[in-house]
Amino acid sequence: MGDRLIRGVNLGGWLLLEKWITPSLFQGISAVDEFNYCKIADNKQLNELKKFRDSFIKEEDFKWLAEHKIKALRLPIGYWLFGDEPPFIGTIDYVDQAFMWAEKYGLKVLLDLHGLKGSQNGQMHSGKIGKTLWHKDENNIAQSLSTIRRVSRRYCNNTQLLGISLVNEPHPIIPKAVLVGFYNDAHAIIRDNCSKDTWVVISDGYLPSRWNKEMPIDKYPGVYIDTHHYQTHTPFDRILTPQMNLARAKFYLPLKIKRLQALHPVIVGEWSVVFDDKKMKVKTKEEQEQISKTYGREQLKAFESVSAWFYWTYKTEAGDNWSFRDCIEKQILSI
Repeated sequence: MGDRLIRGVNLGGWLLLEKWITPSLFQGISAVDEFNYCKIADNKQLNELKKFRDSFIKEEDFKWLAEHKIKALRLPIGYWLFGDEPPFIGTIDYVDQAFMWAEKYGLKVLLDLHGLKGSQNGQMHSGKIGKTLWHKDENNIAQSLSTIRRVSRRYCNNTQLLGISLVNEPHPIIPKAVLVGFYNDAHAIIRDNCSKDTWVVISDGYLPSRWNKEMPIDKYPGVYIDTHHYQTHTPFDRILTPQMNLARAKFYLPLKIKRLQALHPVIVGEWSVVFDDKKMKVKTKEEQEQISKTYGREQLKAFESVSAWFYWTYKTEAGDNWSFRDCIEKQILSI
């Protein structure tokens, strides 16, 4: 791999809860997302949330990552991080702590606005399951810009800041013009507050062809486009055999990246070695592991030309292939 490639992981499920990553936290409470957890939690459950955040990611995790060739962390955060968006509980102290640990172990931090007010995709990882309403209210967009302004002013003098990712996986129903306007305003805010080296990361929203002519880097310095690569979520993914999916990773993925790179430097903000379980269950454990290893190698080959990649995610309670740490320790991934 190229010397300039930044290898990274996501710290998913820590400062923005995802029930599937840490199901034990949701035992005894009917909530399925962070909004409702904070809304209905009693004092005991709120104390459990604090204990979870204090223990799920610790300094030793930063040390382990630095010792295993990781150079950067993509840190998902919600618009409520400053603690003034009830019922959510603020997380800014943990973000500050993450930057201190990152400095100690020589890691960069990409702050990722994973949850926006009104929800940009209606998914659990936006903080609230339901409708996609972020783009329906100008106040939501204004709030997002305010968060970006506050975050950039707080961290742009921190040498560990790699950049700010403006929105995670916006839903395709959001008009492109709305996203472009938001990206343009957010870019101006970050350029006003940060050095020219600070990355401004825009999402392709799983629609890479949308961005063939938008926000060229010669007019928008420091812009990187973020594409996520999974082959396990859609009906099309699930009808293919593992071998067919391996071929997609080998032949389609490099082409997708090359097309995006015509206008922007590219990062792969999320990827994994996970395939659909139903397809994998017909294989022996050894065959499953070999397919996962091959899938990881093919993706890493395709990523050799990108500016950075970030595995989703660092750890899960299940210790499965969504967990980068488990994949490294089981030698499913080699970087």
